[in-house]
Amino acid sequence: MFYKRKYLFLSFFFLFNLIFLISKGQNHSDVINKLAEGLGNEKALKEARYIMFNCISENHNQIQGEHTYLYDWAAKNCRFEGETIDGEELIVLFNTASKVGDVYIDKKKTISDDLLKSAIQLFFEDSYFLFTPLLIVNHSLTSSLQEPEIIDSKRYFVLKVNSPSDGFEFSKIYIDSQTGIISKWDTFDKDNKKTQDLVISKIKDVGGGLILATKFTDKINGKSFQYPIVAALLNIEASKFKTP
Repeated sequence: MFYKRKYLFLSFFFLFNLIFLISKGQNHSDVINKLAEGLGNEKALKEARYIMFNCISENHNQIQGEHTYLYDWAAKNCRFEGETIDGEELIVLFNTASKVGDVYIDKKKTISDDLLKSAIQLFFEDSYFLFTPLLIVNHSLTSSLQEPEIIDSKRYFVLKVNSPSDGFEFSKIYIDSQTGIISKWDTFDKDNKKTQDLVISKIKDVGGGLILATKFTDKINGKSFQYPIVAALLNIEASKFKTP
């Protein structure tokens, strides 16, 4: 009798939540505002002009190991620091909009279209999960509202983002309807097959109240990846984007 009552209670609970979601409806703008809330306060979003973060390259044929980016949201300028496959110091200064830039090896300017293209490609790949929520909120990236879902007794707003990256065509981002925090992130290929089932296992204040996801664990293969260092900065010397 106890288990029967428990089953009926749980069934009623999920049915109530489903009816609540349907009756309440959703508005795309409201969901974007909720996502913005989960990313921190309005002041943090406006003041985070510069973001520094690092990643580690695996199996890249020209760039090895850990590398760091310094990015200017306003001017779209980026400073890339890392090492070539031969262990030489590599600095690439480029603009993410024009995709034009300069390459420096051991502080000496070098003409290398391959290294320039590699650094730019790595930036877009490495920044995807870090920057996509910010790009959605500031309307630089288009998203579409999907049907809400209930997972482990929590209601989630779902946004679909048609922004292809290496290995997938689009993403679905699951946003906690109460907090605005992203808890789950799925990626799909062009045939709508799920390629990653990511759980956000770490979020942190990266500076000034800006909250970003920094560690992701894929439930499909059990692998994790993270951004060891992420920092939102208010001021940076202009020379960082002009000289090595």
